[in-house]
Amino acid sequence: MPTPRWERFEAFLWETTSLLVVGETESLVVDPAISADEVAAIGRRADELGAPVRHVLITHGDWDHVCGIGGFPDAVAAMGEETAAKVTSGVAEASVRRAVEALGFVPAGPPRVDQPFARGSAVEAGPFVVETLPLVGHTADSCGFRLRELGLLVVGDYLSTVEFPFGTSPTAYRLTLAGLIELLRADPPETVIPGHGPPLSADEALGIAEADLGYLRSLHTALVDTLSGGGTRDEAHAAGLAVALPREAAPDLQEMRGFNVDKQLQELLPAAATA
Repeated sequence: MPTPRWERFEAFLWETTSLLVVGETESLVVDPAISADEVAAIGRRADELGAPVRHVLITHGDWDHVCGIGGFPDAVAAMGEETAAKVTSGVAEASVRRAVEALGFVPAGPPRVDQPFARGSAVEAGPFVVETLPLVGHTADSCGFRLRELGLLVVGDYLSTVEFPFGTSPTAYRLTLAGLIELLRADPPETVIPGHGPPLSADEALGIAEADLGYLRSLHTALVDTLSGGGTRDEAHAAGLAVALPREAAPDLQEMRGFNVDKQLQELLPAAATA
């Protein structure tokens, strides 16, 4: 049987994706997650294929994306400079510890960074050449990866069929989605790998991106219309909560609906106050 070029692994929470990309003699893994046992299974699979994991790429510094780095002590852990700052400062490890206390899983070990890079540059990871793309909005440090030879676009916590969009900046998130829509139309990959949920074709990913952008635009419009019409912050908040989500998500993510409203209000209210 020919060696597979890539395999997806799914963790116990939020359909979290780990991506194993297999070369002839070594492999790279993106966002290994979540528990020590789940991470170890990825390493075993790479060993079975005769291509041990020698490189780890991280899309962003959220705990469920950095928690598995320690499972690969002999690999080079590479991430964007902004994510690297979260790791070196201890912020990322603290978030992993909080998740362990809340969820009761055994982690693979503390996160680390071996190779920071500037987002937007190409990165060499052994035999793999990886284009990196800044994808701000979900977090300020988010990064996408494109492996053209394999037809893969890895997008972290964007374009998920099992989550709705939420993040630190709805305004930046809209711009990122607009950029992804342009990429998916003009230069589509064969397969899109979200950080949560199943892989997608380019057409499927485009549909998700358009629906997510529609939701965030509607949220923005609902708040602007309420505030510009003399409505209070509470009335604007209620209007934002009434905007329909693009899809259902796990119950424990529902609080992020209000989080989106709060973040969009924070971005709008200074402008509204001077209007």
